[in-house]
Amino acid sequence: MTAADDDLRPYFDAAATGLTFNSPLGEARATALLDRIQPPAASSRVLDLGCGSGELLLRLCAQHGIAGDGVDNHAADADAARRRAAELGLADRVAFHTADATTWDRPADIVLNVGAGHIWGDSPAPALAALHRLTNPSGTLLFADSIYDTEPDATVREAFGDLPDLAGLARTATDAGFRVLHAAASTQGEWDDFESDWRAGVERLATPGARAFADRRREEYLDGYRGVVGFAWLILTPA
Repeated sequence: MTAADDDLRPYFDAAATGLTFNSPLGEARATALLDRIQPPAASSRVLDLGCGSGELLLRLCAQHGIAGDGVDNHAADADAARRRAAELGLADRVAFHTADATTWDRPADIVLNVGAGHIWGDSPAPALAALHRLTNPSGTLLFADSIYDTEPDATVREAFGDLPDLAGLARTATDAGFRVLHAAASTQGEWDDFESDWRAGVERLATPGARAFADRRREEYLDGYRGVVGFAWLILTPA
């Protein structure tokens, strides 16, 4: 994390307080994704790398009565996840670890990586290669990452880099050794709700700096990447 990132960390932490999921994910899609992910056995274990608040991990473990591990390098996120696990009565089944997720080396039957593929590099290829090694042969990976829904202009491309489209991300997954069981993208409504709720957390700080930061984010979204940057959801299994 750079010094500039450190300066912005209070805003990002505040933004997270207004979110159930730190991604453009609505309740209907969350329910459908969890229904699609079936543990291969009652003893299956879930691994969420870059878990943030751990909400998807906790819901999956609660729904299927299985155990799991969440890994995130941000201590505040791990602490919030532990509190949420205690609220749901899952503290004895789901453990949260404050660590660099790229160092985790214990495979699992179900692996989650939502919006955190960047920890392995600037493209999804190294993330998917690493996650293939951590997904048991009969297991499932839920991988979600940014894509381009439409061709970006130079300003958006400079900000977000060379993202694939949905088809390109699916091809990268197959190149990494996965079969694609499900491929979809967040709706515009999910994006609009996510961006609004994200900014609402920052607005609640009610300081001039926070309001200026929220204003910049709103302008960048509405005048720049809205309808251009998308978010893909892939359910994968090792080939």
